[in-house]
Amino acid sequence: MAARGDLLLLVGGRLASVLLALVSIRLSTTLLPPEQYGILALLVTFQVFCGLFLINPVGQYINRHTHEWVDDHTLLARLSRYRRYVFFAGLTGALAFCAWATLQPLPWSERLLYMVAVTAMVLAATWNATSVSLLNMLGLRSASVTWAIVTSCAGLLISGLLVVQWPNGLAWFAGQAAGMAMGAVGAGRAVRRCLPVPVAGDYPLLDASAVRSYILPLAAATGFMWWQLSGFRLLIEHYWGLAALGMVAVGLGVANQLWSVFESLVMQFLFPLFYRRIAASSVLDGQQAFSDLINSLGPMYLVFAAATLVAAPALVTLFLASSYEGVRMFVFLGMLAECTRALGNLFAVGAQVEKRMGALILPYAVGAVLLTSCLIFAAGIGANILQAIGMVIFAGLGMLVTMILRVRRLVSFKFDTRCWIAAILLFGCIACVGWMWQSLAETWIVSLGMLMLTGLISVLAWAVLYWMSPGIQRLLSVRLMPTFSGK
Repeated sequence: MAARGDLLLLVGGRLASVLLALVSIRLSTTLLPPEQYGILALLVTFQVFCGLFLINPVGQYINRHTHEWVDDHTLLARLSRYRRYVFFAGLTGALAFCAWATLQPLPWSERLLYMVAVTAMVLAATWNATSVSLLNMLGLRSASVTWAIVTSCAGLLISGLLVVQWPNGLAWFAGQAAGMAMGAVGAGRAVRRCLPVPVAGDYPLLDASAVRSYILPLAAATGFMWWQLSGFRLLIEHYWGLAALGMVAVGLGVANQLWSVFESLVMQFLFPLFYRRIAASSVLDGQQAFSDLINSLGPMYLVFAAATLVAAPALVTLFLASSYEGVRMFVFLGMLAECTRALGNLFAVGAQVEKRMGALILPYAVGAVLLTSCLIFAAGIGANILQAIGMVIFAGLGMLVTMILRVRRLVSFKFDTRCWIAAILLFGCIACVGWMWQSLAETWIVSLGMLMLTGLISVLAWAVLYWMSPGIQRLLSVRLMPTFSGK
């Protein structure tokens, strides 16, 4: 019953996040022309560079050890050392933007504003994600959901007010940073209130062994991941221009928003259970936990991919301004690219079982090299922007296949063939329905009806998968932190 209540709470919170994200896209595409949306996409690219390459490896290490450090009352003491590193990451983002800006006709006054904005966003987004994630890892689902929604609402409100006054991508980006900061302050206070008084002593966040065997290999992997996820936008801007980048960023952004919300929902619900299960388990138990995780989430991802393909035309009609009507195919391609990315990240969790993060470098490197070479080739033969974005899916598939083969050598896992075959069949059925419906989403009423029906079909499909999966039942039997459940 507690697990069911947590799931309902997280689903409700994530539905609110989906709505806020789509409203945010509608407002930003209404207020910003494609060129300014392209500038916003570039700013986000440098923020994501810091988030994936510098912050994500340390963040994953914190998640991996959260329960151990809570048990020995050293979590807050260890996190105090994290502040200087986060500030260093923010400055690195500013310097990276400055290096790119030297090739652009930007005056120094604008360049400094962009650098300050990137630094502020990295700091605010990192502490927001860290604090909200800790609340969830500690079992404080309600507080985690509340502060995530507060962040989205504040960012939407402040960005809207700033863009009305200064209609440019920098103003929208700055408003999002302000919203992140507000959520970070509130969630951080909630974390400190719920944790016991830390024991006295000097406790390092990382040691040399962790940096060498965990952080550096993971940073190399996430660096390649950044290029495949966001960094390639620099090539899009270089070869096809800012306006084309703006259209691409909107189309892929719709897909990324939906997939990010869904991915974070299942991660919020199941990943704390997975990390608790492997925290003090044997290698064999860790391998079983990983098998349960991929057999629970992988089929759900396939169903969600089909649902997003069906919903894409309706989403364009409902949530994009008329000046961006040409992005429908970018949304379709983005949904498929996001599916390959999410599945790749899911299988990458296998490296956490034995903390051998170096195994992730090759798959993400394959994806990055494939994408770069394909985009340069496409530009060389004069391909249009739609054909170029098709290369993102090709690179994603290359990364996914390499990831499965690589992790298979590292961790012995088993596929639940019943669940995967059922998911593939459901994917085909739902996608066929979507193909027949794609020309119907011309009005708000029809589009809204399509979204509701697609959601209902998806929920029924997930219910079937839930009933068929013994792995998810084993994950749900794990207890998190009874000590904190009542706080």
